[in-house]
Parts: sequence; C-alpha cells; structure tokens
Amino acid sequence: MNKVFFGVVIALLCVAGCAPAKPLLIDSFEGPIDKTTVDFGTSEGTSLAVTGDTALKMCGNQSLKIEYDLKNSGYMWIARGYNLDVPGAAQWLIGPKDISWRSYNAISLNVYGAKSSGVIAFDIKDAGGEIWRALIDDDFTGWKEVVIRFKDFFPRKDWQPQTAEVNEKIDYPIMSYQFEPRLPGKGVYYFDCVTLVNAKGK
Repeated sequence: MNKVFFGVVIALLCVAGCAPAKPLLIDSFEGPIDKTTVDFGTSEGTSLAVTGDTALKMCGNQSLKIEYDLKNSGYMWIARGYNLDVPGAAQWLIGPKDISWRSYNAISLNVYGAKSSGVIAFDIKDAGGEIWRALIDDDFTGWKEVVIRFKDFFPRKDWQPQTAEVNEKIDYPIMSYQFEPRLPGKGVYYFDCVTLVNAKGK
C-alpha cells in the first residue's frame, strides 16, 4: 500500500516538475528600433540600415529588418541584450538572470529568407563575455523557424572580446545575441520571435 502511495506521489511530482518547460519568448522587436535600442555597426565601406517592419512579422506588431551592402573583407553586427555598448539594447522581455536556463536546450528564431545562398552568423554571448556562433544558410524563401541547440554553437575563433573569459564552455546566463550576414553583396533580412525552447531528438 505504501509503495503504491509513494509511486503516486512521485508521479504527481514529475507531472508538476519534470515536464519540459514551455517555449519562452525573449524578444519580438516591439517598440522603437534604432541606434538607441539596437547595438549595430559596420566596418568602413560597408553600409547597414536597421529598422522595424510592420508588413512582414511573426510575433507582435513588427519584425527586425536589416538592409545591408557588405564589402569584401567587411563585417557588421546587429545585437540585442545586456552588457552591450548600447545600454538601451537591453530590450528582452525577461532579463537573463530571471531565466531558468537549465529548463531549455535550444534557441529558436524566425528568419525571412530570400534564397540568396547567403550565410547568416547567429552569435550568443555568455556570462563570461565569450561569443559562440551558429550559421544559418539562406536557402529558403519566406518565414522559417530556425532552431539551434546550445550544444551546436561553437566558440568563435576569428575574434573574441579582450575582456572575455574564453574557456570554450557556455557560461550561463546568456547575455546577448547578434546577427551578422557573412557573404559580400547586398541583401535584406527580417528576424522575429527569438525564443528559448526544448528541441526534441538528439
């Protein structure tokens, strides 16, 4: 009888505490989108415009739109989150320290592709300032949810901040994320619905 009772208690506890956490939306680009709310910039000779777009969107009232002209050997970045050079870029819907990071194994975002054969780097910066990277191929048209497991990010080898604690281990909480088109040329991308999720499978 006691074994049955304790079995029921454990089962109930597991239902309450063992179920995967629901997706957690952390950024949907609401409100003003400009140099006061987004940390962005380029190398000399490369141009970049960052705005909100109300016509193409997946969450809320608008998405993040970037229009760029990337020159050979140029670079750019578009970042949102905390501990950035633009304090107003801390526009997440919930702060990093208030997130139960152990409850999630991946981050997802919606990308509006142009099937340009381009590549978008999606970076996250951990609590020690180390930058981790994943690559998104622009081989689709229209909106697509891209899900990236934390274990599939790799530490950037081309550049890390001088103040970063580079230990090749993601130190939580993650503090910010950024986009960076990688191939030279002109293009337009839209991003929306940056969300923490539990990706199924291995």
